Amino acid sequence: MAEGVGVEWVQTSKPGLVSRAPEEFEGELRELRDEVRRLREQVAALATATARPSPVDERLPTFVGRLDPTLEGGVPKGSVIAVSGPGGSMKTSLALYILLKNRAAGRRGVYVTVEESRDSILRTMRHLGLGKEDDFLVDIARLRIEREGAEDIRDWLRVLKEFLVRRYQRERFDLLVIDTMDVLASMAHLEDARNELFHFFHFLRSMGVTTYAIANVEPAGGGISHDVAFLADGVFELRFSGAGEGKVQLLFRCAKMRHTNHSRDYFVL
Repeated sequence: MAEGVGVEWVQTSKPGLVSRAPEEFEGELRELRDEVRRLREQVAALATATARPSPVDERLPTFVGRLDPTLEGGVPKGSVIAVSGPGGSMKTSLALYILLKNRAAGRRGVYVTVEESRDSILRTMRHLGLGKEDDFLVDIARLRIEREGAEDIRDWLRVLKEFLVRRYQRERFDLLVIDTMDVLASMAHLEDARNELFHFFHFLRSMGVTTYAIANVEPAGGGISHDVAFLADGVFELRFSGAGEGKVQLLFRCAKMRHTNHSRDYFVL
């Protein structure tokens, strides 16, 4: 530094730090201790809650062959499961089988058919040897045909929500099947399918009901099956595979299941 240039050193401090009274520091210290104590209590409460079984630990079996052991015992309760596949891949039969086997085990279920008639569903049940009771069937397909102006109703998602709430208040069911999401979405004239389905699936989860939502996979890749599979907690996927010599096999796999360490391999139904 050149001679003749004077440098004045100035000691700085944070504003108000020196002038504050000791009791102010003591007050802040008490507040800090109280905050630490509250955080410790919250951590302890969280640890206690984690130790108790949560809804996600409860599982509903599918009763499908070797599937349940690969799903840690079944489907997490309250999940939305997409059942997807091309036409003729037995999506309805699979969903019916799961629901009726659970009913036989003492659980309650509701099957909402939007496309197939009640008689068609009953024929499928008889073919599978699943009994003749039909009190769990809700035939919206028939309502669409018989009720004048039914096709003009645009907010079918709201209509279905209100029906499910009333049915649940009367009979607390555990499982729900919607057959099919494609037709329901078409009836509801969804403008933003992914967003509206997101809220609909959130509603279903809030009921605590395990839902199987059937969705058709179109050969050209259209439809809403991609949105349904993306938003669902799990995906049961069915497809056809040539087995040689003109034979065709129906393959099944669990492509996705949240909160579950599962296999994604195909097996023959």
